[in-house]
Amino acid sequence: MRDYLVFVRAGLDSLHPRLIAEDPGRNWDCCVSWYSPPREEHIAEYYEAVGENKFEAFEAFFLARMADRPYRYYLVLDPDVYFRPGDVSRFLALCDRHGLFLAQPSLRWGTNANFIVTLWNPVCAVRQVSYVEVMTPCFSFRAVEELLGTFRLSRSTWGIDTAWSSMLRDSGRIAIVDAVRVEHTKPADLSNGLFYQRMRDLGVDPTQEHSQVKATFPHFGELRTLRSGHEFASPLSPPIGRLATAFAEAAKKPVHKFLRLAGRLNQARHLSVARRSPRVRD
Repeated sequence: MRDYLVFVRAGLDSLHPRLIAEDPGRNWDCCVSWYSPPREEHIAEYYEAVGENKFEAFEAFFLARMADRPYRYYLVLDPDVYFRPGDVSRFLALCDRHGLFLAQPSLRWGTNANFIVTLWNPVCAVRQVSYVEVMTPCFSFRAVEELLGTFRLSRSTWGIDTAWSSMLRDSGRIAIVDAVRVEHTKPADLSNGLFYQRMRDLGVDPTQEHSQVKATFPHFGELRTLRSGHEFASPLSPPIGRLATAFAEAAKKPVHKFLRLAGRLNQARHLSVARRSPRVRD
């Protein structure tokens, strides 16, 4: 009887088999929700293939099982997010220990990140923020109940996280767990990605949907780290901790950009070497 659930909206290249294999003492059950034709496997506790997007599918799962099997926390995960071995369990335990309402893990510097605020802040263990994104949100049971009405606001899922930020603004109930860092292994492929191809087939414009959600909900301010309320990674007085947190936030963007550039240059160098290498003849 585990306390936590990881819900993965999965394709054939989903990382969930690796996450399960690398967390043998896991404290979480797993539901694999297929968006592509499912493969034959029996490693997760639940399998399903319903819903147009992951929040529609998660809503159906939650409503069907809430009465007889509620979990304390639900991590709703994209298939291309990688946690280091054991870090899924550690992340969920930290959410519970700190009593977090809505949270996400931080993203490693240099990975495929959409927003600077979600990148790792080394000063903090848990950081209060104005926003977490739809890629890997973690909900307490109470958060699912409160935010359930947002899960069908957008068929592309764009803008749903904006609604959360608006509904929870100034409440101190949104956090990023900097003690756990993840890698977003693929950039969003708006042109050729299977999900976005499906949206185009349905006549859905994600940008337009995002604008409609923003127009519906009051503006919550900027995507930002809040001034206070953080749990620091090492003992710091509140004034020093706030100053150090702000300094790390300012440093994230240039460091991240440098690491991204270095990664692309290294990739290009390896590709160039591979092209120049003589082929082995039979």
